[in-house]
Amino acid sequence: MARIQRKEYQTIRLGMPMTARVWRNLRVDVGATVLFSMFNVVMNQFYIAFALQQGADKLQVGLLAAAPAVGLIFSPLWASWIEKADNPKPFIIIPNAVGRMLLLLPAFLPEPGIYVAAAMMFQLLMGIQAPAYASLVSRMYPNEIRGRLMGYVRVSMGVLMIPLAYLVGSWAEAHGPTGPLIAASLMGVLSIGLFNTLKLSKKRISIVSGGGQEGDEFAQKADNRRKRPSFDFKEQWKLVRHNRTLGVFLLATTFAGFGNMFAIPLYQIIQVNVLELSNIQIGYARVAYYTALLLTFLIAGMMIDRFPIKYTLMVGISAYAIVPMLYGIWGTYSVVLAGNAIQGIGDAIWDIGILAFVFRLAPGREAMVFGIHLMSFGIRGTIGPLLGTSLTSDISMSALLIAASICGWIGTWLFVWGNRGKTHSL
Repeated sequence: MARIQRKEYQTIRLGMPMTARVWRNLRVDVGATVLFSMFNVVMNQFYIAFALQQGADKLQVGLLAAAPAVGLIFSPLWASWIEKADNPKPFIIIPNAVGRMLLLLPAFLPEPGIYVAAAMMFQLLMGIQAPAYASLVSRMYPNEIRGRLMGYVRVSMGVLMIPLAYLVGSWAEAHGPTGPLIAASLMGVLSIGLFNTLKLSKKRISIVSGGGQEGDEFAQKADNRRKRPSFDFKEQWKLVRHNRTLGVFLLATTFAGFGNMFAIPLYQIIQVNVLELSNIQIGYARVAYYTALLLTFLIAGMMIDRFPIKYTLMVGISAYAIVPMLYGIWGTYSVVLAGNAIQGIGDAIWDIGILAFVFRLAPGREAMVFGIHLMSFGIRGTIGPLLGTSLTSDISMSALLIAASICGWIGTWLFVWGNRGKTHSL
């Protein structure tokens, strides 16, 4: 007897048409993201400051800043395996569950070396889940409303992280970093457990040729390529050579991203060692960051769905040029507050903007293309922080930050130049 395929009916939720499964996924995603907020605040905003306060030297700070990039160097390898898998979810759930428990190590063994080791192990695991997330999201939400839904999910996280940033700073100021680290680990594990309940479509939702003829070719050949048994690095780089838009994008983000990663540990050193900010003052700076992050997620999500994405990405890329310029010229606490806000704008756009770009440019090959982007980030993100911190003994902080800003402006110019005159959705 033939199996009857049940049609999914759509209803209007949040002003958008979506099926019951998409609406359920959105609620699960929001819940998991809210739980993840504590981990996000501690790991991404306070972790290096905690390590500095525990006696980390400049090399260790450079390693901590480079850690997020180290694991991503191998992203194309993981992306190749993910494309062959029927379900990308295990590539996200398992690494995150293990990785988030690693924060217990510096909580109970507060030594700078333990901070570095835990961060490195965590980020190596994140190198597995990062390309899988691009493939997962394409099965969670339909293309025509994906930008807004990703924005709404991150807005919910941003709303909570604003008070959490102050709370974590006050908590650490009064009792040290142990409590926040344990709480972050616990909430992170609960978050990934809830995220595991997502219901995915068997096929990617709304695979459309947003990238024109090049996107059509990617989509038509995706299934055959997914069946290939081995990792083929040359095949992945053919995507870059045969797609000018992708090539320009990777070149622009390489320059701007290198400048950003070069400068990030310098920001932390200035805040803790030069300005000698307290954890409460750092908390206020993080409030500025998350406020801007929240507003940008909301605005950028709408812009991505309604306007050519090149305008949104241009703002995000230029943000990474402005922040080091402010630190390099002034370097006061007011600049720390303003710089955190502008950094939040850039991070929000790079988060959802780049995902949306990949979805439109290479439908059916999201994990592969995103893996190339992450590998590029891995290389520049490893070299940048180590180079930046190693040069602080011979070159002034101001000069190094201005050099980072110049890299950001070169990246911005390349992106604008490469997309001049284009009217399509990219």
